[in-house]
Amino acid sequence: MVVFIVLSALALALAGAVAIPFIVIGAVIWLVTFPIRLLFKLIGGILGMVFGLIGGLLGLIIGPIVMVVVVIALIGALLSAVLSLLVPLLPVALLGLLVWAIYRVTKRPNPAF
Repeated sequence: MVVFIVLSALALALAGAVAIPFIVIGAVIWLVTFPIRLLFKLIGGILGMVFGLIGGLLGLIIGPIVMVVVVIALIGALLSAVLSLLVPLLPVALLGLLVWAIYRVTKRPNPAF
């Protein structure tokens, strides 16, 4: 068990020694590219603000128009849903009209009129 612990400690020390150059190379690359990344973030921030302002203004202009169109579409959808629920009752309504028409034809006239 002691041998395993010693070998594990040596392996970790070797891994740490191998990792140090990679850490240094990564830090150097980070430092070299830092001004370029800073410039890109500055330009991206300015462009983001400009396009965000343009998008916000377009949203203020087009938003009410889109809302009116959506309301009209929702009213149409509601109307079509109600009509689609009432369509199966159409034969019953026609049958009721037929019975009413037969009743009107066969009813005796009122002598008071």
